[in-house]
Amino acid sequence: MLTVRRALLTAALTAAITAAAGSADAQELQPHRAAYDVAMLDHGKPGELTAGTYAFELKLTCDGYVMNQRLRLELDGRKASVVTEQLSQMTESRDGRTLHFEHRSSANGRQTSLVRGEAILGEDGRGEAHFSDPEGQSVALPAGTMFPMAMTRATIRHALAHDTGFDALFFFGEKPKPPQSVNVVIGKVPRRLADLKVPKEGKGIVQGHSRIYYRGGFFDADAGKDGEPAAFEMSSLTLDNGIELYGTHEEGDGGIEYRISRLEPLPRPHCK
Repeated sequence: MLTVRRALLTAALTAAITAAAGSADAQELQPHRAAYDVAMLDHGKPGELTAGTYAFELKLTCDGYVMNQRLRLELDGRKASVVTEQLSQMTESRDGRTLHFEHRSSANGRQTSLVRGEAILGEDGRGEAHFSDPEGQSVALPAGTMFPMAMTRATIRHALAHDTGFDALFFFGEKPKPPQSVNVVIGKVPRRLADLKVPKEGKGIVQGHSRIYYRGGFFDADAGKDGEPAAFEMSSLTLDNGIELYGTHEEGDGGIEYRISRLEPLPRPHCK
């Protein structure tokens, strides 16, 4: 699941679950490398031209998961086009209790933001995130907070259990703020996505796996009273082995849509 920082979606226009979901050890994921074509959304409708690319890589180690994602958009400005990039590197333990993160943003090759640090959850589910950039800041993590891979695995378990929705707390580390509240709705795969083509080179890790479609609304911790609109919304078409085929991120009247264009398997580690 692509997580886009809202600041980029705004400039450009800019992968949740309760502790009751079960142990994070139960759902294994397919290591892979994937690329996607990105289009801008206007009132939920994609434009005809490709606006950029999104690349995602998931590696498995004996201790956890290594994730790399890169979103590149080329946008028309008032005087000239603007090329924006987001780079994220994360390492998450298999038990879902430790996350190391680094997020960089740039515009026309010039770095505009850097956020990095480490988040750790204790046995009671509570924890804290410590940031080295910006230096010296920390954030408390309430019980039930989920990191990206734990969120993906739990989402799949909910779908396979035929749940239709759930609430979550999600921490990605893109800014020194508390986890966001997430409301997830799992539904039928839309007809327009039912026959979404998969790249030939990746068919071996796609065949035999069911497709899961869900939408999520993300709410800031300081959103206020009930009825406050979501900070942003997303949707995803994901296989039950964690490979995402399609997704959207929407904020206000704009956002992005991405469709898979390349897919290849990566080796699994040999662990004792």
